[in-house]
This record gives sequence, C-alpha cells and structure tokens, in this order.
Amino acid sequence: MDAVLAPPDVNQMLQQLVADLRSAAGSNLVGVALYGGLAKGRYTEGISDVNLLIVVHDAGFAALQALAPALTAARRGSRIAPFIATPGDLRAMGRLFPAKVLDMRAAHRTLWGDPSLDGVEVDRGAMRIRVLQEIKNAELRLRQRAVERAAEPDVLWGGLVRSLPKLAVTLEVVLRLRGETVPPDRPGVIRAAGRALGLTDAVAPFAELHRHQRRPGDQQTVALFRDYLALLKQLGDELTLLGTLGNDGGTRP
Repeated sequence: MDAVLAPPDVNQMLQQLVADLRSAAGSNLVGVALYGGLAKGRYTEGISDVNLLIVVHDAGFAALQALAPALTAARRGSRIAPFIATPGDLRAMGRLFPAKVLDMRAAHRTLWGDPSLDGVEVDRGAMRIRVLQEIKNAELRLRQRAVERAAEPDVLWGGLVRSLPKLAVTLEVVLRLRGETVPPDRPGVIRAAGRALGLTDAVAPFAELHRHQRRPGDQQTVALFRDYLALLKQLGDELTLLGTLGNDGGTRP
C-alpha cells in the first residue's frame, strides 16, 4: 500500500479496510485507490469525506452484498465514500463523465492492486461540454437557493460554501486541459483559474472560503452570494467564448 498523507488513524483505518475488502471480494477485487481531497492533500478531519475507488471485475448485486458490511462500517466510522466500478465502467466514464475520470486519474493514490485509471482515455469534446454543464448547474442551483426561505443568509451561505469544492474540481480540469500548472491547494486552484481566464479580481473573495469557518454578517453574506452568482455566469460565458479548453487537441493532460 502506497504512503498516504493522512492522519495516523485514517491510515490505519484504510489499511484495515483494504484487508477487509480483499477478504470479502477475493479474486473479484481489481484495485483500490484514494482520490479526491485526501489524495490531493486537502483533508479536514471530521468534515471531509474519504473518497475511495474500488475496482471490481463484477459489480452485480451479489458482489455488492459481499462488500457491503466492510463499507457500511467504514462509512459510519470514518466518512468513507465508496465509488465502485469495473474497468469497463471506467472506460465508458472517459466519455460520459470525463471530468470525474480526469480528476481521479490526475490525483489518486493506489492502496492495493491496479485501479485501472492510467489507461482510461478522456474524450476532449465531452470534457468541454461537461465543464460547461457543471458551471451552469452550479449557477442554476444557487438561483434556487436565492429564492428559498426568503433568501435567508444561512441558506445563502450554505449553498455558497458547498458549491465551492465542486467548482474547484471543475477549475482543476480547466487548468489541466489548458496546460496550466495545477496548484496543490484549493485556494491556489481558484486563483490560478482566475488568472488563466482573466477573472483574477472576480475569484479573489472566494479563494479562502471554507464551509467550516464562521459565517460573516448578513450583509456581507448576501454580497458574497450575489458576487458568486455573477462569477459563475462569467466563468460560463468565458469558457463558452474560448470554444476550446486547450490548444494541443489531445485527450491527455
């Protein structure tokens, strides 16, 4: 199992979970890998999920039943968020969910076996569409927040800080496809994307926001939410105008 930059108790839990999965799945298990925040060095204990890719030959119901006890216990105790796929699923995801595959492929830590990520090709055209979909979806969801419960500041704040991690992942994809260096931290990603897209000032207020911090005052919260909605529209417009997300025409970052 590769070294993982995580608290000792999380490392110990992962070692035990991999052992439990190998025992439960036997030869059906292909590989296990971390992805997401923990693999990128962005982990807040008690808040962040531990995203785990579990690759199996057979993902039928009986195979899932075999994995369920270990994963249910891990979810309850350590916020494990399992993602179960076959190698064929991963290849299809290169076309259907290219942003997720690119994110996994670019930042993962193999815990056991071969998670089958390195050979997955990403469809560049599908990637561009998916990036635009993610940004527009975030904008539409935030509009809904704005009209819920009379636009209470707590509601607005919750929508904003829950949206930012997903936006950062999307912006990582944009940076990779444009051939830009991807910083290791979320604030760095947001700032780098702002510079690359000519939106430095627009992204600045959101680079350091996290959901675990205390909400600012009502007026500041409303202003941040308003500006975040405007930023999402600017991002969508800018990426649409660019036409492509990079210049090399390839499928790999």
